Amino acid sequence: MKRLFASILPARRQPVPVMALPRPKKRAEPILALPPPQPSPLPRHDLRRVSPRRFAEIAHELYLEGWLHWAEYQQVGFPSELHPDYDSTIGALTGEKADPDRPRDMLGEWEKRVDFMRRFSDRDVRHAERAVDILRRQAEPV
Repeated sequence: MKRLFASILPARRQPVPVMALPRPKKRAEPILALPPPQPSPLPRHDLRRVSPRRFAEIAHELYLEGWLHWAEYQQVGFPSELHPDYDSTIGALTGEKADPDRPRDMLGEWEKRVDFMRRFSDRDVRHAERAVDILRRQAEPV
């Protein structure tokens, strides 16, 4: 039987002893204590002066980082001015052309929308409130 297995299996090699070389002892070096990093006086994102196009990019980053859930990202991540038919729909009603690259207070606009949603009992107000809270935190100094 051993002969049968010996013809099928490859021959086993004998282990070769390895001599471990002694490691040189390290000298104890003092640990350097660095000061903690200073907080930045600037916010991560300035959502009080940002264009709708950049706001959409920021919302996408927050979604990818896990800050915004999908329902919240769907709500805040797609400013209406980025829609190709804005000028013929909302723009026709308001009399304004789309200008998605003009900076404005996007956080303030969303705060007004959440206030409107609260007053008129919108069922999605919970998602909008959480999204605005996250956006407010992003606008605070780090």
